[in-house]
Amino acid sequence: MILDHLSRAELYFGLGPRFQKAFEFLRSTDLLKLTLGKHEIEGDKVFALVQDYTPKSRMLGKFEAHERYWDVQFVARGAERMGWAARPRMTVSEAYDPAREVMFFASSPYSGIGDMFLVAEGFFTVFGPQDAHMPGVSIAENPECDSPFSSYLGGPANLSVRKVVVKVDPA
Repeated sequence: MILDHLSRAELYFGLGPRFQKAFEFLRSTDLLKLTLGKHEIEGDKVFALVQDYTPKSRMLGKFEAHERYWDVQFVARGAERMGWAARPRMTVSEAYDPAREVMFFASSPYSGIGDMFLVAEGFFTVFGPQDAHMPGVSIAENPECDSPFSSYLGGPANLSVRKVVVKVDPA
């Protein structure tokens, strides 16, 4: 799992040429003007999913993981919390569905409840197949946990978030 600001994206070009394409897309595109939905960058190897939503309660979130694609999740507007947990510590609640390219996990004190962190506007995360992650969580439920990044927040919590998830097949 990686968390960083888009201004430092070149540090991660070494992950591979498709990651470089993903970061260059995020840097060179007016993400606030993109239409919602899927945007191809390199066919089914690299594509972006543009989303607008209001973050949900942690209690409504589910940890997920993918087999083929890595997620580069960039917050273009707003802020949210995300969760991370080591996938081997999680208990599968919904088996891997190849058509949807996702599996889901239950949270418990024994399987890994996950660490929550703030992803503010202008920041991105990278989640690989080894990472269970829970995106789109409200920051208002526990803002004191987010104090290291609070200076990056530009307004009230839990307003609409514009997020661009770039799916990268590194193979």
